[in-house]
Amino acid sequence: MTNATQLEASFLERAKAMVPKLKERAKETEELGKLPQETIEELKESGLFTLLRPKRYGGHQTNIQTYSDCVVELSKGCASTGWIMALCGIRELMVAESFSEKAHDEIFGSNPEEVLFAGVYEPRQCKAQKVEGGYMVEEGFWMFCSGSRHATWGYFGMPITNDQGELVDQVLMTLPFDHMEIQDDWYVMGLKGSGSNSVKMQNVFVPDHRAVSFSEALNGNFESEHLRDIPLYNTALFPALILSLGLPALGLAKAAHESVIEFLPKRKAAHIGVEYLKDAPSMHLQLSDAAMKIDSAEMHFKRVAEDLDKWAASGEYMDRQARVRTLADIGHANELCREAFDIVMLSSGSGYVYEGHPLQRLFRDFWTLHSHRSLSPSITKENYGRVLVGLESNALRY
Repeated sequence: MTNATQLEASFLERAKAMVPKLKERAKETEELGKLPQETIEELKESGLFTLLRPKRYGGHQTNIQTYSDCVVELSKGCASTGWIMALCGIRELMVAESFSEKAHDEIFGSNPEEVLFAGVYEPRQCKAQKVEGGYMVEEGFWMFCSGSRHATWGYFGMPITNDQGELVDQVLMTLPFDHMEIQDDWYVMGLKGSGSNSVKMQNVFVPDHRAVSFSEALNGNFESEHLRDIPLYNTALFPALILSLGLPALGLAKAAHESVIEFLPKRKAAHIGVEYLKDAPSMHLQLSDAAMKIDSAEMHFKRVAEDLDKWAASGEYMDRQARVRTLADIGHANELCREAFDIVMLSSGSGYVYEGHPLQRLFRDFWTLHSHRSLSPSITKENYGRVLVGLESNALRY
């Protein structure tokens, strides 16, 4: 094993070591509506938040596969923690490859160890105009800003229209998070500890060097000239973002499956010819079916991570058809996780309806992230099918 692979393996071990603590803090995390400060500090100290940050800015500059493995592992302990690790972590990559050295020097120039990103690329409302030297955001409103209550820098999308009100482009901007107003509105069914509050912005100036074209970034035309010789920062931006949204689902499905097996030896059976559920053929079939679906989902997620890393290392930017296929892989993996979750919940019996049951939080967290439209199996697979027959994808962004 090389020094590089040893380092990557060590990060996974650090993630695994955190899982028992995350399980202990799960209730507290939900009640806080954000990650406990202890969890934030442990993620920082372990280096997990900065797996995808350039080394020159205090990061570890690993790869998508290492990042993916760590997100899945953390999500087994606490999905809110896995979700924050996934989204804050992937924005390290997106900010690194999207922006210029001047922007990076501003972000990481002092106290880089305190830098944590949060953001949303699609606003619910945004009125902005081009002004001398940058953009003036008169008002903006972004929902579901995961990690907002811990972030120091933001990463947001801003639509740009012409005089006729037609969309010309979407700009990605980065700015200090204290320019944002965090709304107290994260009262939800699941992922309660993710702190995915809405944020507002009013009369904020964003200089040109901290605003880049989203469409250019989607196609690999990045402003980060100083990082062009580092393969990681040639990673396809949008597939990497959508992968980050899907990975916690795999951790949740694994955790649910393991939970049922853990308590199975003590579970009495009724009306099925055996004394204990562990001896029931129906239970064997259900657990096997769920395990195979989880394994299949993991294979699709791994293919995405491996493809992203391979394309990045090749020096070529991932082509459009490959990007559409990765999104279909992610959507299909999400569907397999849901099927596995359904089987596990049915096999567990109705005890999970009681508050405090270990499966209930997993169930609520899973369905909260599963419904994310970017992970939709029907949408992502339909677009892949269109490309397979020679048509253009219906997706506006990929």
